[in-house]
Amino acid sequence: MVLSREKILDTAYEVLATYGLADLSMRRLAQELHVAPGALYYHVKNKQQLLILLADYILARAPKSMSEEAEPTVEAVRASMIQRGDTLFSLLYPIRECPEVVRLSLALHPRELKPVVAMAHEFQSLGMGHAEALRRARLLTHTALSLVEEYQTLPLISPQEAVASGDVPLIENAFNRYRRDLQSAIDTMMVVQPPYTQED
Repeated sequence: MVLSREKILDTAYEVLATYGLADLSMRRLAQELHVAPGALYYHVKNKQQLLILLADYILARAPKSMSEEAEPTVEAVRASMIQRGDTLFSLLYPIRECPEVVRLSLALHPRELKPVVAMAHEFQSLGMGHAEALRRARLLTHTALSLVEEYQTLPLISPQEAVASGDVPLIENAFNRYRRDLQSAIDTMMVVQPPYTQED
């Protein structure tokens, strides 16, 4: 088998989904790939880089920022952020520890995480300075990750709270509640106040 970074990330995602983040070690990855641990380091220098790359792998389908041709109105920016939030939920909710992987990458390299970069660009289009736009983008990403984790955990600790009335499936109920909460956060973050539109 020819080892590649793509194959390593495919396998890392499978290990994360099957065994959890605690078992996602370079040694375990080498075992799953049937290679010596040293062979991995040609493609990935350490576990920290592996997690950063894995976060990008997980988020690869997240939408980019608005088209440059699009008018950067408040409504357009809000719609774009809601769409990005919806996609984050669909990518992260099915596997319990995906939000934690993305959070680690956010802590290590916030300026390189694609959703943060895209949202910061959109906040800037509303007249915010670069530093403030980046702060709000990071905070909104943390909020989305926390909400996904909350609705992943709720069925485990309080099944009756997780079930909607009627015949609404669990994941649909979780998504509806997540979306409501995230929209509230987006609306709060989009308020542009003069003291925050300039660079620090």
